[in-house]
Amino acid sequence: MASPILSNSPPVPSSYPHYLPLVLLLLLTFLSLLPSSTPAPLTSLCNRPLPLPSATLPSPSFPPLYFTISSGSFSGGNPLFSLSPPPSRPNSFSFLTKSSYHTDYPGLIRLAGTLILRGTHSASTNRSLLHLHRVRPRLPIRPRYASVSFDLDGFWSESDSVLCMYGPGIILSSRGNTIHSNGVLKLNFSKSSNLTSPFVMGTLESSEEPANPNNFNPLALVSFAERNYEYTKTSLAESQCGDLSIKEELQGLDGKFSCNQLRGMLEGSFQLDYGRDCLNGHCGPIRGTLGFDQDYMFSNQVDCSDDGKVHMYLVFTNESRSISRSFMFGDKGLVVEGLWDGDRNKLCLVGCNVVISDEGSRNNLSMGDCSFGLSFWFPSVLSIKSRSVAVGRIWEGKGGNSSVIQFGTTANYMSNLVKLKYNYTKFDVVRGLCAKVFQGKKRKGSFPDGKSFRDMRFRFDVKSKEGSGEFGIASPISLGGSFYAALDLADNVTYLGSDTGNLNISYKIEYNLGKDSKMQMKLSAEGIYNPKYGTLCLVGCRYVGSSNAARQAMVNDSMDCEIFINMQLGSLHGKPTEHVKGTIKSLRAKSDFLFFDTVEITSRGIYFEQAADSIWRMDMEITMVLISLTLTCVFVGLQLYHLKTNPNVLPSISILMLVILVLGNMIPLVLNFDAQFVMKRSKQNILVWSGGWLEVNEVIIRVVTMINFLLQLRLLQVAWGARSADVPKTGSWVHEKKTIWVCLPLYLFGALIAWLVHTINKNGQHTLWDDLSSYAGLILDGFLLPQVIFNVFLDLKDKALACSFYIGFTLVRALPHVYDAYRSHNYMPFVRSSYIYASPNDDIYSLAWDIVVPLGGVILSVVVFLQQRRGGSFFLPLSMRRLGEYEMVPVSISS
Repeated sequence: MASPILSNSPPVPSSYPHYLPLVLLLLLTFLSLLPSSTPAPLTSLCNRPLPLPSATLPSPSFPPLYFTISSGSFSGGNPLFSLSPPPSRPNSFSFLTKSSYHTDYPGLIRLAGTLILRGTHSASTNRSLLHLHRVRPRLPIRPRYASVSFDLDGFWSESDSVLCMYGPGIILSSRGNTIHSNGVLKLNFSKSSNLTSPFVMGTLESSEEPANPNNFNPLALVSFAERNYEYTKTSLAESQCGDLSIKEELQGLDGKFSCNQLRGMLEGSFQLDYGRDCLNGHCGPIRGTLGFDQDYMFSNQVDCSDDGKVHMYLVFTNESRSISRSFMFGDKGLVVEGLWDGDRNKLCLVGCNVVISDEGSRNNLSMGDCSFGLSFWFPSVLSIKSRSVAVGRIWEGKGGNSSVIQFGTTANYMSNLVKLKYNYTKFDVVRGLCAKVFQGKKRKGSFPDGKSFRDMRFRFDVKSKEGSGEFGIASPISLGGSFYAALDLADNVTYLGSDTGNLNISYKIEYNLGKDSKMQMKLSAEGIYNPKYGTLCLVGCRYVGSSNAARQAMVNDSMDCEIFINMQLGSLHGKPTEHVKGTIKSLRAKSDFLFFDTVEITSRGIYFEQAADSIWRMDMEITMVLISLTLTCVFVGLQLYHLKTNPNVLPSISILMLVILVLGNMIPLVLNFDAQFVMKRSKQNILVWSGGWLEVNEVIIRVVTMINFLLQLRLLQVAWGARSADVPKTGSWVHEKKTIWVCLPLYLFGALIAWLVHTINKNGQHTLWDDLSSYAGLILDGFLLPQVIFNVFLDLKDKALACSFYIGFTLVRALPHVYDAYRSHNYMPFVRSSYIYASPNDDIYSLAWDIVVPLGGVILSVVVFLQQRRGGSFFLPLSMRRLGEYEMVPVSISS
């Protein structure tokens, strides 16, 4: 059927041919603003007649935002996507509506939008579809992430709440090619959602023939309804929540109700505590009804209204970390609604559990039992036994009189620092345990004052009878009466117990035991920090709750607080190997079921001030490298100018010396200077604070190195050409060979010694290639040695080398050793891999070599200076010099 716009358009008068291009342009522009014509397959795929769009009447009741889905989950889609994506990267989708228009059919809305799918490629993906190939078969295969977009056009029916759209999909292959595959999207998109109908579900199917290589299996889509939610149970939630009494001091929201603030306070994982009913292996009616025994809960989707009403989707899983902010499809789920009670400072909710009818599909969800009540509240005072800043309960039945699941989270205390307080409850116990630690304590040096979060937070290695090689992390929570902010404490810190110089401090400590990463210890600790001696003395508590250990030991208290922690921080100017040392031990008897063996912890690291000094040093070293390379270019340029004004001395330059200089600049270019910088940065991630300065100067250094290499290559070319063309001095080649025969054994003997040293020092961190590279730098330090030996055999007084050349090069090679001697006494030897100027990979650096190399360079420079004025063999005995004279054969030069 033709468009009425096209059929009713008046013909363009032929008397105005100059208006024809303008009319056509306006007409095409107007048509481009209309929805695209409906593809013919859409009629049969969606079982709908083909309506004409009313392009001038956008739908005010159902705007594009009404149908937008920001986050959803999907399954299936093989071979487009993997059937088992990794937990850290679940398959997700989003749908963006571009336009919505009324049609000539009542209750039928014309839509245009884009569906974006993100997920993991299937391991057995059709080669024609995604062109997967393995470049390095020996390397482990990592998941390949894909993003597929479909540009869809279709309808939404108001009567049956069905959305059906059709359009092409663009698939980006691993080779960068785009492949097109058509798809059909069908969603049950209701006008409104409620507690019993909270999801948007549907499918995406391929419209290609089964034999088509671009065909894919259907995808099951599900998302949480984001708009037009109807609250029906808020009064019930408020009445049930009022029956629960809370004794602790609570904090409320800031002024007017804010959904964003509430959403931020509910972030993170909530650890579930099934209570004492689980000690006998039974967790009450909730466990039997929900059929779950997961350890953690997430408030995955939270939506609110302005009057304080809230509905959310809760996910239950055994993963302690949220995989993403997107829609989560966990092991179990609850959909809840309720309201924020500003008088009681509680969030009151009722909910229904989610029932999955088909385990293999995600578009068969329904709501089950709706007799569950929930409440959230936010304590304003924390302690060693109560670190949760958001806590709550789940119960079944009216009033919460049945079995109750407690939950809490410590993930988001940073967002509530203004209202939070910390109550130190173990002060007397700590004072008794730490009296012996501080007795007779004497240490030299300065230590952190405790205000810096960066300095007081550290990672450590764990060693115990269970095994070693695991690691942990200790993060400070509060110092005195103040909490640590995102980085540091404010200057007006309130100190408690500081009459003796000790500061009250609290910590969160987590580490793994043995090779089994599931054996994780999470400790909440508080105690004393002495900034004079850098000593931490803490009492720790660990949660045992409804664990197997608690069940077998029949523990009534869910916290084990019989743990003593003693740590010694290193000096601000100490070695990194002495950053932190200490122990974590149980105070219980060995026969106690909760007893554990003593854990030794060690930490290698630097303080923030030391890291800042290292950054400043790196920037300075980059500048020094650029200056050295620039001066080298200048010295080579002066040598070329010297040879241009004195061409007769060209045959008197040692070719071996020039070859050494050329190789010294060529090797860094061949070995990829950029990869060298990346390796240095990856070893110490603390040094990325340089703000991109390294990346900019990599390019500059490579460019200057290339210029230097080309200049020295030109110098070698000039000397080689003059040597070959100068017939009267062909004997210089003979002397050059003698020079090689003398120098080559010396170089090989030095390489043998370097290999022997590397073999003997098997525990060293350097590879054989690193040691040989350093030895090559030593050869470059003595670049004048071939010229000295060549002058001895030639025994002439030609001033072949400009003073600026050999003296300047000697200074350039000697200054790194002088700087290394200074650096070793003024900077901590922690990040040696960050050394850019005077790098251990470029030369041999130590206290002895820092003296020998500059001294040797000065001696060689003085010898060359005297040889060019007194003769090459001036320092040899007279008998040896006469041997050289007998070899001299005068040759007449004919014009």
